[in-house]
Amino acid sequence: MSLGSKVALTLLFFIIRIYSWTLRFKAVYLSDDFDNNKKKVFAVWHGQLLPLVLFYKNTGTVTIVSKSKDGDIADFFLKRLDYKTVRGSSSRGGNEALMNAAALMENGLNAAVTVDGPKGPKFSVKPGVIYLAKKACGEIIPVICSVKWYKRFSSWDNFILPAPFSKINIYFGEKIQVAEVMDRETINYEATVLREKMLELTRVYSKDFL
Repeated sequence: MSLGSKVALTLLFFIIRIYSWTLRFKAVYLSDDFDNNKKKVFAVWHGQLLPLVLFYKNTGTVTIVSKSKDGDIADFFLKRLDYKTVRGSSSRGGNEALMNAAALMENGLNAAVTVDGPKGPKFSVKPGVIYLAKKACGEIIPVICSVKWYKRFSSWDNFILPAPFSKINIYFGEKIQVAEVMDRETINYEATVLREKMLELTRVYSKDFL
C-alpha cells in the first residue's frame, strides 16, 4: 500500500470514527445464558457488517480478512478499531487462517465471521464459521441488526450504511453448539441449522433486509 493511500485511508478512518460516535446502539440478548464463560463465534451477514463492526470496536474481537486488495483496506480499518485480524479465507476448513484465528481465541477472545462473505451468495452459510467454532471449542451466536435509517446498496449483499444519528438494535440469538466431529455431513448439517436460525432472526427483527 502506497504512502498516499495510507494517508487517504487514515483521514477516512477519522471520519468513520466521528460518524460512529453519532450512532445509537442497543444490544438485545435473546438468551439468558449469553454471559457464560464460553468463547463465542458471532455469525453475521456480510451486508450488515458495518454497524456490527462499529458496535464491537475496541473489544479485541478476532476476525478473518481476505488477502485481496479490498481485504487490505478492511484490514487497515479493522486493526485501528482494535480487531485482531487474520489474513486468509474462512471458506475451507483446516487452513492456516482458521488455525491462527482459533489460536488467538485461546487467549479468551471472541471471534466474528461473515458467514456469506466475501463474495456470497447472499444468505449462504459457508463452513468456515463451523470449523472455527469446532477448533476453538466455542459456541456460535447468530447476530442480526436492525437499523432505523440507512442507505442500501445494490451490491450482491445489499450492504447497508446507517445514516448518522440512526438507532441500531443488535440482536444476539440463541447459542448454537457444534459437535466435536469434523466430517462433512455433520458440518453441512450444522451450517444448514445456522442458516435457518439466522434467517428466522432476520424475518422477525430485520425483515426489510430480506
